[in-house]
Amino acid sequence: MIVTGPIMPLHRRYRAVPAALLALGLATSCAATPAPPTASPPAAAAGVAAAAPAGPELPPLLRDLELTPAQMDEVLRINADLERTAEPFRDAAKELGHSVAGAVRQCKGGTPFMDLDAERVVREGEELRGPLLSGLQRVHGLLTPAQRRKVSDRLLEGDDQAKRERRNSARTRELGPALDLSTMQLMSMLVKAGVLWTSFADRVEPWRVRYHVAITNFAGDDFDVHHEPVAAVPVAALALEFVRAGLRLLVPLLEPKQCEALGRLIDENVDAQAERAAQRAERAAAQVHAERP
Repeated sequence: MIVTGPIMPLHRRYRAVPAALLALGLATSCAATPAPPTASPPAAAAGVAAAAPAGPELPPLLRDLELTPAQMDEVLRINADLERTAEPFRDAAKELGHSVAGAVRQCKGGTPFMDLDAERVVREGEELRGPLLSGLQRVHGLLTPAQRRKVSDRLLEGDDQAKRERRNSARTRELGPALDLSTMQLMSMLVKAGVLWTSFADRVEPWRVRYHVAITNFAGDDFDVHHEPVAAVPVAALALEFVRAGLRLLVPLLEPKQCEALGRLIDENVDAQAERAAQRAERAAAQVHAERP
């Protein structure tokens, strides 16, 4: 998830892993592998970079910026550093994902194991905050004014709430055939999920405003992410609050067989994401040590 590069502000960086758990816990993206978050999360936001057809694999936001070889090398080093530093957080998120699956299998909105794993995710998320902010600041210092403006514009253009709402609704609908939901179950789930997404959007709106200020300021020479209010956003805690609320609302709508099926889908999704994350981290490390042509 960190492979998207340190350019992403803190609340979007964290969302790479927790957002998957959000969707999993809410059963909004378990029917199929969710689309990777892009600069458009949370999620989203930070996207999973696809391998470039040739040359080094750069974070999506930093592509087509006409980076010099020196800039490119440094971006890859920063990215590899963050991938390595984020490993404990990714491990904690994976364990939480499986705990969520276990709770869902029992048609429960939570378990003591889930609570313990959630505490670990928050703890590791806070440990990751400093390195992420430092990585972002390092990238800012690498870019020219024109490159910073282009990145800032991309982030502003990508923050489309309406698109996220449509995507969330579509993912919820995909659960119908996957879990053999009745029409009444699906309609109830759509209504409750819509209310939950709306309430959560209201909850994080103050942070979203600060995020817009930060990405606008990013274009300036004097930008310092450590002085931006959005740098203090409790991303992991907010995400977990959302997961818990979603489970309490949606799991009671399911029959035991449907709970079992959803738990299985969550487990599969968590393992698939963990495998992709490991592969990205391995590629990031290899790129740093590879000789440039």
